[in-house]
Amino acid sequence: MFIEDLKNDFYNLLLGNRVLLLVHYDVDAVCTCKILQDLFRCDNISYTLVPVGGIADLKTAYEENNEEIKYVVLVNCGGTIDLVDILQPEEDVVFFVLDAHKPTDVCNVYSDGQVRLVYKDEEEDIPNFDDIFRDDEDENEEEVGEGREGLEALVERRRERKAWEEKRNTLMFNYTQFSYYGKPSACVALDVSWRLSRAGVAAAWCCGVALEAAAALHQRSPPRVLLDAAALHAMLAARPADPHGPSVILEKDMCLPLYRVWSLESALRHAPDVGPHLRLHTVAGASRLRQLLVDMGVPLQQARQAWRAMDAEVRGGAREALAAAGARLQLAGAAPRVAPLLTRPHAPPLAALDLVFCLLETLNRAEGFQHALAALETDSGDNESRRLGWTAARRSLEAVVRLVNNTLSARTLHRAGPFNYFIVQEGTPEAAIVCGPLWLGVAARWAAAAAGAVRGRGGAQPLVASAGRSDGAALLLGVPPRSQHEPRNLFGAAFEQAATKSGVSISLDYFDSSVVFLPTSQRAQFLDALTALLA
Repeated sequence: MFIEDLKNDFYNLLLGNRVLLLVHYDVDAVCTCKILQDLFRCDNISYTLVPVGGIADLKTAYEENNEEIKYVVLVNCGGTIDLVDILQPEEDVVFFVLDAHKPTDVCNVYSDGQVRLVYKDEEEDIPNFDDIFRDDEDENEEEVGEGREGLEALVERRRERKAWEEKRNTLMFNYTQFSYYGKPSACVALDVSWRLSRAGVAAAWCCGVALEAAAALHQRSPPRVLLDAAALHAMLAARPADPHGPSVILEKDMCLPLYRVWSLESALRHAPDVGPHLRLHTVAGASRLRQLLVDMGVPLQQARQAWRAMDAEVRGGAREALAAAGARLQLAGAAPRVAPLLTRPHAPPLAALDLVFCLLETLNRAEGFQHALAALETDSGDNESRRLGWTAARRSLEAVVRLVNNTLSARTLHRAGPFNYFIVQEGTPEAAIVCGPLWLGVAARWAAAAAGAVRGRGGAQPLVASAGRSDGAALLLGVPPRSQHEPRNLFGAAFEQAATKSGVSISLDYFDSSVVFLPTSQRAQFLDALTALLA
C-alpha cells in the first residue's frame, strides 16, 4: 500500500521504537540514509543500520537483526520483490519502503498494510487489483449443478478463467518488461525532513548529490531530473545562503567530474558526457581534444596544470568557452547545466558531481559504506574520505577510459543483432576495477556512447558488458541506448527469458534486474540465447 501522509503515516510511527534500517550500496541510497540518520538523531530514534548488496544479503540482515524489531525501513531495496514472501516476517512487523528501482512488485503495492510504500511515482502504470488477483482461486468445480446446464456453466467458468489469465499475463508482461529508476529516494527523504521543519544544509546537500547521480548515471531523463529537483529548488529559494557557514547553491557548472581536483585536459578526457564524443580511441582522437582546447582559447600548458594553478582569467572563462566550443563541435555534453554546489567559508566550492564519483569509488569496496557517509559531511574542509575517494575515482576513470579505448580500437566490441556487447578480459589491470556493477556500468555507458558517436546520430544501440570475478562467476549487465529519451531497460526481462530458454543458471540477486551473475563457462551460451531472443 502507498502512504498518503509522510509525517503521520510514516515518520511519527517510528518515534519511540527501535528501527532496522536496511540500505543498498548506491549513491542515492547513501544520501537517503544520511538524511534519515540526521532525523533519527534529532528525535532519539534508536536504529540498526545494515548495508545490503542483494536479495541474499537482505534476507540475512533481516534474519540476524529482527529481534524486538517492529518497524523496518528499506532504502533502494525490497520494492521490486515480494517482501513478505521472501522474508517471512511476523504479522506485526511493518516494512516502510523507499525504493527508486521500478517497477514495484504488485504484492507490495496491494499489501494489506504490512508493506507500506513511502512514495508513488506518477509514471508507474500499476495494473488494477481485480485484473491481477482473483478471489475464486479455491472454488470447487464440483459445486456446479449436474446435467447439461451444470456442464455449460463449468465450461463457461473455465473459459472466463482462461480469458482472465491471458489478460493478466499480458498486463503483467507490459508492467514488468522494462526496468527503470523512479524519483530518487533522497528527494522523498528531503520532503519528510521539510515536513518536520528540519530540512537544513545537510539534507539539501544529500538530495543534490542524489539528483546529480541520477543525471550523471543516466538513470533519469533530463526533464525528469528537473521535475525531481523542484522541491530542492523551492527549499533553497526560501532559505538564502549563509555567508558564515556551509550553504548549498544552484549554479551553472561544467559537466566534467573532478576537474577542480584534476587538470582541465584530464577532466575533458575522462568526462563521460564529453570523452566518448571525442572518439579518443581513434588516431584522430588526440587532435580532436587539442582542437577543443584551441577553440576554448586555453593553452595546452594551462590545460595540463592543476585546475587551481591555472591562470585566474583562463579558469574564470572556461565554462563559457567550453559551451561555445562544444556547440561548434556538436558536443552535447559540453553544455553547462545548473548543478548543486556546497560553499564553505575559506574553502573552494564542492560540486555534487565530484561527490557522485567519489561515492561510486567508495561504495565499490565492501568496507566503504561508512566512508561514503563520512564523505557527505558538510564540514568546512575536505575530509579524508573525500580526498581518498577523489584520488581513487580518478584512477578508476582512467581505467574505464583505457578499457573502452582498447576495446574499441581492438574491435572487440561485438555486434549481436540488436545490441552490442564486450567482455572484459580477465587478468588485465582494468578487470579488478570494473568487476562490480557500479564501475562496469560507467564503462558500458561510455562504450555505448562512443560506439554511437562513431556511427553518427541515431546509431546508439543497447549494450551488454561482462566482467569475470575471482569466484568463477561472471557479472553481466545491460544498458539502454544513450539516445533514448526515457532510459528504460529491457534487459532485465530479456535476461530472465534467455536463461529459461538456454538452461543457464543465472543469479537474480541484485536489486536492479538488468544486472545478473552467471557461471563464466556458460556466458557464451547465454549470449547466444540472448541474441536469438532479441533478434
